[in-house]
Order: sequence, then structure tokens, then C-alpha cells
Amino acid sequence: MKLKLTVLLMVLGMIMPGLLPAAEIITEEDISKKVVVEENFIKLADNFIVLFDASNSMKRQYKKGLPESRYELARTILREKIVQLPDLGYNAGLYLYTPYAELEPMAPLDKVGWVEAVNSMPEEPKGPTFLSQGLRKIEPVLQGASGKTVVFVFSDGEYNQPGGFKDPEDYTREFASKYNTCFYVIGAPQNNIAQKRLNDMAKANACSRVIPFSRFIENPEYTTGAMFTVKATERIVTVSETRIVGLDIDSILFDFDKASVRTNYVDEVDALGAFMDQNPNAYVLLEGYTDNSGPEEYNLALSLRRAESVANYLMDNYNIGSDRIVVNYYGPANPAGDNATAEGRKMNRRVEVAVGGL
Repeated sequence: MKLKLTVLLMVLGMIMPGLLPAAEIITEEDISKKVVVEENFIKLADNFIVLFDASNSMKRQYKKGLPESRYELARTILREKIVQLPDLGYNAGLYLYTPYAELEPMAPLDKVGWVEAVNSMPEEPKGPTFLSQGLRKIEPVLQGASGKTVVFVFSDGEYNQPGGFKDPEDYTREFASKYNTCFYVIGAPQNNIAQKRLNDMAKANACSRVIPFSRFIENPEYTTGAMFTVKATERIVTVSETRIVGLDIDSILFDFDKASVRTNYVDEVDALGAFMDQNPNAYVLLEGYTDNSGPEEYNLALSLRRAESVANYLMDNYNIGSDRIVVNYYGPANPAGDNATAEGRKMNRRVEVAVGGL
């Protein structure tokens, strides 16, 4: 049985013509019969730490012509998006590194306390950027954490380095080797040197990654995707009063140890590309998975390559900008089938697709 995702989209008065058979339009009547709202979450991490930059460099405008600074927008995200996490028993801590300050010690996530901690940040960012010191300071927190920890590091790749400290990438690599930790480096570099530094920090292990600041702001899936996903056979569906249709798309399956899109799924990806092309405000979430054959580190990288292969197809063939594509990857987590059987492993070698933004 093929795994199918119901992707709900608001349509302004018309249904897309010429949709290929690989994707099926769901009418309003279909929705009333087929859509079930589920909250079936798969927890991917036990703890998260936000290591936040409140230095002078965060004063830069997010976008030319907009009044908000990166600092203001990032604080808004921390207030609004973190508290929207499902109550899955997370522990959380919030720390500044400019200079180092413990605003919310690692403890069970208290959403009211979290908002108060974010509000207690300085109104204006100022001072030097002591990134290495901040990373070294959180080691006892990582050491005391139980389970998997995601560290969100806000950085533009620039930092002040007094004597006696390693480079930031040395700390991320060391901590990844000692603790069950992934680093999500949320960055807005101003030059190639700063970009390289962020990339080097994210090379700590296969689950670490760089997230451009603009994508973090505009696509909350980068935050939530680090902490949870949705059970493979159940997608959360929100039905609004606006007329809604759906795009029913099979998960895109891959051959063993391969990341190229199989020829029998090209029509399906073409249907998605055509839909994205005709709905310029939409963005697509691509989630890569593997079966459980082989080491987890390898499978994480393979699941990334699978999701990126779909993303690259959309960008190359439909001129879909990278800012409209969110790529998350989870290796063997969240299996769609039984890894003890050949058929189950086949179902698990997949990219799941969801569309939002309308």
C-alpha cells in the first residue's frame, strides 16, 4: 500500500488545469469524507538549547526597506514559535553569549517562563560577539542533559576571540563527538569567510546543519522540524472556512542506497512543480528518510541527498527558488513500513511532501 500525504491548499476561485495523473485534486466534498485531523507527533529530540547573539552585529536590518532588525525578528520567532511546540516533554534552555547570560536554565519547558525570558533580553543589541566563550559555557548543560539535544546557535559568522579559546567549529565538533547533540546554526553571514565559518560549525556531525536566517524567519518548519515530525501515516490537516482543495501525492520512493528520483516518480514531481509554478506564494516541505540499513550517520546524509534531489529537480525544471523549498532529513526515523521486511524497507526509502503558504 502506497503511503499518501494529503496536502491542503487554499485556491483562489479555480482549480489548476492540466494536472498530471500522478497527483489527484481533492474536492471540497472529498475533504468532508476523507480528512481527519490528527496530532500524531514523533518526538525527535529530548532537549533544546538556544544560544543567542545579542551583539552589535544583530542590529542590521533583516531586509532593505523593512524597519525590523535581525535581533527584533529573531526574538519574535523565539517568543511565538517555540511556545507553539507540542507538549512532548521537552527540556529547554535559553542563553546569551554577548556576554554570556543564563536567561532560562535548562529545565522542563515552561512556555510562560520562556516568553518572560525572551522579553528580558536587552532591548538593543550591543557589544562584542563572544561566540567561543558561549559555546564553552554550555558544555556543562550538554553534559547534564539526558537524551538528544538540539543546540540552535544564532550567529553571523563573526566573533571576537580573546586568548585561551578555541574556534567555534572546534567546540561544535568536540561536543558532537562527546554528547548526543546536533547543532542548528542559524546564520546571516556578510562575507565568504563568515559563511565558511558557519559551514565549518555545522560539520560537527551528520545531523547538524546551517539554516539561512531568512529561511528560519519565513519557514517555521526549520525550527519545529528539529524537534518533531508527524507519524508517517498521519498528516496534520487544518481545515479553514476558505474553500480548500487538496493535492494527494504519493511519497517519492528511492532505490536502495540511491538518491536520484526514479523515472516512475518524475510525473509526480512534475505535477508538484507545475502546482508550485502556478501558485507563487506556496512553499514546499520535503522530508527525506531511509530504511534502517547501515550506520545512522550515513543514513542521515543519504536522507538529505534524497530530499535535495527532489528540491534540485524543482529548481532546475520549474525555476522554483530555494527560498520556497524547506528541506528536512531524518535518516531512519519515523518509518512508514516495517524495516524487518523488504516491502517495509522499500516504503521507508522515501521523501514526503507537504505544501504550505496559501
